[in-house]
This record gives sequence, C-alpha cells and structure tokens, in this order.
Amino acid sequence: MDDGLDPLARTALWTASMRAREHARSDRLFDEPLANLLATEDGPKIMRGFEGEVQRGVEDPALAVRTRFFDDAMIDAARSGVRQFVLVAAGMDTRGYRLAWPESTVLFELDRPALLELKASLLADAAATPACTIRPLGVDLLGDWTTPLAAAGFRHSEPTLWLVEGLFYFLSAHERDTLLKEITTLSATASRLLADYVTQTSLDGTGMQVWREKMAASGHPWKSGCDDPEGLLDAQGWRARVSAYGSPEADYGRWAHAVIEPGVTATRGRYLISAVLDGSAV
Repeated sequence: MDDGLDPLARTALWTASMRAREHARSDRLFDEPLANLLATEDGPKIMRGFEGEVQRGVEDPALAVRTRFFDDAMIDAARSGVRQFVLVAAGMDTRGYRLAWPESTVLFELDRPALLELKASLLADAAATPACTIRPLGVDLLGDWTTPLAAAGFRHSEPTLWLVEGLFYFLSAHERDTLLKEITTLSATASRLLADYVTQTSLDGTGMQVWREKMAASGHPWKSGCDDPEGLLDAQGWRARVSAYGSPEADYGRWAHAVIEPGVTATRGRYLISAVLDGSAV
C-alpha cells in the first residue's frame, strides 16, 4: 500500500490493528469500531510480523491496558472540568469519536501531515461523526508545533490534558526533554499529563535486545527510557503518579506478569504516568 507514510508513522497502523483486535474480543476493555478501518490492510501485517518474530504469537496485553487506562483518565479529567485536550502524536486514535465528551470539549490532534491526511480520508469515507470538536494539526513534533497549535485556538490560560501515548521511547532523551519543556511552558496550573514509558535499565537489558533490533531494522528504533520519571517531571513542576502494568489501577484482569520495579533488569519494564502540574518549578 502506497500511503506516503514514513516508517515511524506506519506504527500507527500497527496500533490501530491491535485496538481492532481488542474490539473484537467479547471481554474487550474498550470499544473502538473504527480501528479496523484505520489499520488499513497493512496494520495486521505489521502486527503479525512483530508477534511472529519477536513475541512468538503471544498477545501482549499492554496496548489494551494502556488504552483503557488513558480512556478512564481522560474522561475523569473531563468530568472534573477540563475541556481542552491535546493528543501528541495522535496517530489513528479515535477517542474524539468514541468517548462521551461534555459539550464544548476541544481535542487537538498533533501528528505527521501525511498520517492525519490518510486518517481524515478514511474517516470521511466512513461518514464518521465526532463526539467533540476535533482540530487535527499536521506538524513536526521536533520542530515548531507550538505556533500552529496556538493558531488553531489553543488556550494557554486554561488547564489542558496532554496525552503523549506511544511516543517517548521513539525519542532521544534530549528530544523527550525538549518536548516536555514545551508542553510545560504551554500548560496552565492544574493541567494534566498522561504518558507511557519504558525504563532505561530494561531497554539496555538483554531481554529487550531482539525487540530493539527488530524495531531499528524496521526504521523506528526505541531510543531512550527513564528510570526516574517522577524526578524528571518534578523538576518541571509536575506531580507524577507512576503505575506499573499489573498494579491494581493498571490491570483490568489482563496482566499476568509480575510487576517490574524501576531500575531492575527485566524483559519489558513498562509503566504509565499520570501527572498534574502544580506550577512549583514553572
């Protein structure tokens, strides 16, 4: 399929395919009826390739757990009065269509122009109806994305929920820190940040060697991790709660693996972050 997407952008098709598979389960953790469409014919191929060569057919529950965890956190924020949401590296995400949003909610979707154009075309063909105001912005997240965001109506003075899902490990530590600083600069006190990450210790361990080699060979290497996300965010004024997959708040009956603590060598040390900006270091 000639969709004009670069290798990293094509990981969005893979994610959509995994969400489509979850939607098809009778015990699904979320509904995402548009995921199969947005995966295109290539998404399942990418998914099967990685599972066959790296995970040996094992269905990793992390994507399903992560999606549900962030769904719940975003709706909780909306119920608390947040009306401005920014999806950083939105990919084929359909939360703007499938979640129950309060009136006046605005959701900004940031990602590569070609990916958002493909997404818009597929959704138009399906006559999909958004559940809130969605403003897609084709930007370079390593360049100037803050100017287009402001021009699209982003309100600096009000609390925002930022979702950075499936992105940090594709960035170098410097790129990650720069992005965090830009997000913090744009955030009013009481803004929220949701993200996922992998520990550097796990990333450097032998258990992830095959995975990293496969990702690099496919053109989208995992570049960095973090063993102290609380410290990283605290320095910028964010109070972070880190949830391990398999912990009570990030399980949903799916996680059978032992909880992995930061700094301990393991196969996949992955965590979910929920943070609130108190402004103390801003």
